[in-house]
Amino acid sequence: MKKTIISLFFLSFIFSAWSQKAVYPLPFEGATPKGNSVCYALPLTAFEVTVTVTKVREIKGYYTEYAQTLLGLTNVISENRTFYKVKDVNIKPVKAPNPQKTYLVLLDKDQLNLQKELAEEPSQWLSQSLVQYSTTSTPIPNFFKNYSDPSYTEMEDSFTETKIIDGVVTQVPANRTKLVNVTNSQKAQQAADAISKSRQDQYNLVKGDQETPYSDAALWLMLKELKQWEENYLSLFTGLVLEDELTYTFMVYPTDMKTPLFSIHQDEGLHYGYQIDKTEKLYCLELELEPNVVMKEGEGRELSGYRYCTPVPMNAVLTVKDPASTATTNVFDFGTVQMYQFGRVQSLPPHQDIDLSKIGFIY
Repeated sequence: MKKTIISLFFLSFIFSAWSQKAVYPLPFEGATPKGNSVCYALPLTAFEVTVTVTKVREIKGYYTEYAQTLLGLTNVISENRTFYKVKDVNIKPVKAPNPQKTYLVLLDKDQLNLQKELAEEPSQWLSQSLVQYSTTSTPIPNFFKNYSDPSYTEMEDSFTETKIIDGVVTQVPANRTKLVNVTNSQKAQQAADAISKSRQDQYNLVKGDQETPYSDAALWLMLKELKQWEENYLSLFTGLVLEDELTYTFMVYPTDMKTPLFSIHQDEGLHYGYQIDKTEKLYCLELELEPNVVMKEGEGRELSGYRYCTPVPMNAVLTVKDPASTATTNVFDFGTVQMYQFGRVQSLPPHQDIDLSKIGFIY
């Protein structure tokens, strides 16, 4: 009986040793283990950053210098310029493979179908685009773009001609039309007169001087057309402000408690990635440990089974630093985020099996 118990214990030990999971950290030191295998990476927390930037184009009007004298306007665009400003920033935490925490797993006979499944369904993360760009442009209004004021105007020139009619010398009135150059101030005056006429027509419509009353729909349509006509001519004095929206989407992989996301240059627009200039207005993602949370980085000792990582809860805050004032301001608090790269790597028991997709990225 005693020998039987010892034999069973010995067989159980051999079976346990045979069923241990062969997991090797990468890069592997020494000869690469032979056999059917797969690799998996532990997750890290990345951020999908979406930034909407407004590109503002200010276009000087044709008659800006006459705006005050003819219309009494002082708040007009005096020169063409383009500048950029941040409209909206949004970040979304996502899991991504951690290239610093990858492992090779030798497959046993019960796991050989895993290689076939990976070949048929590759990781979506490895194939998706991480940088996107889109724009929404505001075109220059056709009236402003196609406006061509007359450089010449026709003028009637009256005079008398001397003619002999029936032997009698007679002074006969005559006239002729000639083209006369129109000065810029005269062109501006014509545009100002068009504005005054449009306003007067709007007033007459509202006052109701017309003999036949208009329906409400017809009245509002005519007022709308006259108002648009007024604004078209008014833009010749005030200029135009056009806003284009530029949307950028890119990934950020924090390795520190403070990560630069992008910088914004007033004349050049948004810079991200290697283009970030810290002398510009700089937007950063700052991470703070949640209260009563202790960060334990690194790996535990005697790791031999499947490795997994426990995330650390942190508070994510968007900040901006203005180079003019050198002050850092909190822009938005995104709340608590689970950060895997700052967590501690641990190991499952050597004999325990698990679905690798639940603890990392398989490839």
